[in-house]
Amino acid sequence: MPAFHHLRASLLGLVLLATLTLAPPCSGMAQELPTPRIMVVDLNYVMANSSAMQGIQNQVDAEESALEQQMQERENQLRQQDEALQQERGQLSAEDFEERRRALEAEFAQYQREFAQRLEEMDESYAEAVGEVEVTLLRIADELASEYGANVVMPKSTLLLVHEDFEKTEEVLKRLNERLPRVEVTP
Repeated sequence: MPAFHHLRASLLGLVLLATLTLAPPCSGMAQELPTPRIMVVDLNYVMANSSAMQGIQNQVDAEESALEQQMQERENQLRQQDEALQQERGQLSAEDFEERRRALEAEFAQYQREFAQRLEEMDESYAEAVGEVEVTLLRIADELASEYGANVVMPKSTLLLVHEDFEKTEEVLKRLNERLPRVEVTP
């Protein structure tokens, strides 16, 4: 789904925004920057392994499968109607045939619009569900940063090497699964 492509960028932005809120405010002109206390989270791992995201993906897969089946059934009906119209062509006047052909084309165009609308609604529902997971993940990362005294939270994907002392991925995943075990994707 398209939302996955935006997931990494949006989470990175949210996590970096959270780190800005953890920094102490500037009170003087020449104040020194605080010593960085870094916490690292593998966002891709957390999102791929969270029970909420897995549930979201299962719901979306089921909805897509049902929609695809409905689409195939409707296309078969329209194809059968077109074949029947072609067989009746010799029995119909040119005006009647043309009128029925236009009506069938209009029905097909309406079907395409409805299908496109359903896909758009599915994408929006998916994005909302993923957004709920992202917000919860951000809150958990913020809480852990406070608990560990971190003033910088970095996504693991931006780092070449990370010592295990900095990594809090499993703890984030555990809390996310506890706090948000499932998210409903509303069609």
